[in-house]
Amino acid sequence: MSTAPTLPYEPSPAQPPKRRAKRWPWVLLGVLVLLVVAVVIADIALRSYAEGRAADEISSQLPENVEGDIDVTIGGTSFLAQVITGRLDRVDLDAPAITASGIPLSAHVVATGVPTDLSQPIDDVEATLSLDQAAVDEVATLPGDATLKLGDGGQVSFDGTVSLFGFSLGYTVTGTVEGSGTEVTVVPVAATLSQGAGSLDIDLDELLGTVADSPIPLCVANYLPVGAEIDEIAIDGGTATVKLSAEDFVADGESLSTFGTCP
Repeated sequence: MSTAPTLPYEPSPAQPPKRRAKRWPWVLLGVLVLLVVAVVIADIALRSYAEGRAADEISSQLPENVEGDIDVTIGGTSFLAQVITGRLDRVDLDAPAITASGIPLSAHVVATGVPTDLSQPIDDVEATLSLDQAAVDEVATLPGDATLKLGDGGQVSFDGTVSLFGFSLGYTVTGTVEGSGTEVTVVPVAATLSQGAGSLDIDLDELLGTVADSPIPLCVANYLPVGAEIDEIAIDGGTATVKLSAEDFVADGESLSTFGTCP
């Protein structure tokens, strides 16, 4: 009986070891993400803390005749980067219910280019004040102690009396309001007799003369910090909205307490 020849044993070639995937780029990426998240959280926390401190600081700098709560929001990109440069991109102040010398109003202020050192000037300040009828009664005094009444659609009105042939006739003047600098101007548009002669239309030139035919300037400098000026006034819904602005304004206690004067 024959047997098959036995072949010499040849080991199979060794399999190359499997390479482990390089994990270090992903680990590095994860570390970087964690660092970014940590910086963002720190930035948000510091921004929130700074907003609270700023609100307290501003409240302490307000004149004694101003009362109310103020909310501060710091805008811009990274708060930490802004602090390093010593200047904040934008700061919003909201005071929905404050009183100034007993006058009720609401205010929204936008300041840009705000130094972290408040003894230095702010680049630009824009403020919007809303005054109701009670507030306007305190700040707007017309000739003859007439009261400026807020209407709708930009209109205002005030009452007065005029003498004609020995009779005292009451009249109502309607008009608009303009604001510029530290002055508010009432511009009469029409007048109507309201007492003593029924409700007749009258000629402004012949009967009411300069009282109702000429613009009435009202100085309000004594209500504004020095450097602040009126840009625009809008009347609607019984509310006066006044827009103010100032450049290179220092928001320290002295500046906020120094008001203009009227001749």
